[in-house]
Amino acid sequence: MRTWRSWAAALISVVVVAALTACSSPKPTDTPQPAAPEAPKPAVVPQELLVANDQEPVGLDPAKNPASSSLRIIARMYNGLTRLNEKLEVVPDLAENWENPDPTTWVFHLRQGVKFHSGKEMTAEDVKYTYERILDKATASIAASYFAQVDKIEAVDKYTVKFTLKEPFAPFLTNTSSTWASIVNKDFTEDLNKKEDGTGPFKLAEWVPDDHVKLVKFADYFEKGKPKLDAITYLLMKEEAARLAALRTGKVHLTTVSADSATLLAKDAGINVLTYQSLEYSYLGMNAGRKPFDNPKVRQAISLVVDRQEILDTVWKGKAVLTGPTPSALTQWAAPTAELPDYKVDIAKAKQLLAEAGYPTGFKTTLISASTYPDMMDTAQVIQKQLKQIGIEVEIKPTEWGAYVNAWKAKEMDMMVGRNGSGTDPDRSLAFFFHTTGTANVWNFSDKEYDQLVEQGRKASTLQDRQKFYLQAQKKLVSLHPNLFLASPQYFYALQDGVKGFTPSPTGSEYAFVDVTLEGK
Repeated sequence: MRTWRSWAAALISVVVVAALTACSSPKPTDTPQPAAPEAPKPAVVPQELLVANDQEPVGLDPAKNPASSSLRIIARMYNGLTRLNEKLEVVPDLAENWENPDPTTWVFHLRQGVKFHSGKEMTAEDVKYTYERILDKATASIAASYFAQVDKIEAVDKYTVKFTLKEPFAPFLTNTSSTWASIVNKDFTEDLNKKEDGTGPFKLAEWVPDDHVKLVKFADYFEKGKPKLDAITYLLMKEEAARLAALRTGKVHLTTVSADSATLLAKDAGINVLTYQSLEYSYLGMNAGRKPFDNPKVRQAISLVVDRQEILDTVWKGKAVLTGPTPSALTQWAAPTAELPDYKVDIAKAKQLLAEAGYPTGFKTTLISASTYPDMMDTAQVIQKQLKQIGIEVEIKPTEWGAYVNAWKAKEMDMMVGRNGSGTDPDRSLAFFFHTTGTANVWNFSDKEYDQLVEQGRKASTLQDRQKFYLQAQKKLVSLHPNLFLASPQYFYALQDGVKGFTPSPTGSEYAFVDVTLEGK
């Protein structure tokens, strides 16, 4: 049997073990704590800008396409020798700098290492080819008259191009900034109306007709760090109601809108509306190669019955200004409309002129309008009503956009409502559209005295002389009425709050998008 001493010793042993065990156990404050959760990282916003486009492009060849629906896309894929900044100043693009050693010589020094989307380096031979292609009659380039004064083009070396002109031509440098003068790869063998190989910040990924055009970032673009977007997709939405719905529901980031819609959208949270005074003007064109519009008295009578102020108020809701052939945004070149003939309505004189022309009771005619441009359709309807006052019965022919552009090119119209971009030099407004040899003179209009005034303006060596000749030319042109110049509108863009770096500009440079980023959800 155990003695009491053995029992006591055993009890002491248990107590000591328990005490040691308790001392070695971790304290409550030593218990490992779970790691704090990491703060959620901000969601990465896809850098693909979705643009609701109002019209389908009619082709992608920069030398051939007059339609704005094409040019806004072409200008993303190509560069010219020069470009225009927001102040309408000519600045370097593919040319780093240039010299004008005498009135008929221009020498351009190119950036080195610029790549086409195919990977080939752009050189002086490509520039030479581009301009010779524009001047080749077989190309039928819309820009041919822009460079008609060019006598010779030389690739002096790999990065130097020399232009020799037939005579002094003041608009030459400005014309090199035109999208129509975009530099193309001389070795590219694909159809430029459907494919491309430009040097621009974006390259063509796909074009699905009647649906969308997708451009993707060109990683080797010569401006380092640009573009900031990865892609731009132009989604075709001809109806403004569809564009507005897509904008409000976040399906697109940006679109153009009318003055009425701009007013409504200004109240929407999360949407910004931006505007600027455009360099465009609306017009009523008359084919001087067809009867009865070959008679200047008929055209003058029409000018005296068309109430331009009613068009400004009704069609443009007052968000436009009356204009001559050179819009007011070109401040130093624009003739004041108060000084232009036949802008005031005079029904009695209009009827008298029609009678003198042999149409005492009026006549019937047709008026082509682009069916998917509401402003053009509205303008056509106002003019239809106004001309009825002097017995002119007008049948409006709403025309799909591609067919409308083709009719314009082919001069297949009696009358046509449209919009023109005046460009940034008055020579475009006056010579390009109305000189006898102007590439865009689709009106069969010709007047020797007018041509001489424009040519003197082109050759003048001082700003003051150019202004004098072009002012006289504007007054002469308006007195002959191949077009009625109606309104120069403000334009409106609506965009989501998350679109940053977008600045509208009269030059159209807002479509470059090289500094645009997307933020937010």
